[in-house]
Amino acid sequence: FTLYELAGAVTNLAAGVMGAKWGIKSTLIAGLILQLCSYGMLFGWNPEWNKDQAIIFVTFAQMLAGIAKDLTKLGGKTVTKLVTPEEQ
Repeated sequence: FTLYELAGAVTNLAAGVMGAKWGIKSTLIAGLILQLCSYGMLFGWNPEWNKDQAIIFVTFAQMLAGIAKDLTKLGGKTVTKLVTPEEQ
């Protein structure tokens, strides 16, 4: 969980730069793809792994999910601001 939050914090710091450089659509799509990859990793679970291998695998999947969450959040918030009238 700690790596999830750490990855999210680093992503939040870099997400604005990435959005300005590559565009909001690209960061949103990258976030969605990373989210699918992090969930898809869990299909690669091997029940024969020892405890340490399993913890490392799940922690890495959580890290990708943290990055994906913040990239997607950036895109979602920005799109909402763009389509909401200014008087609201």
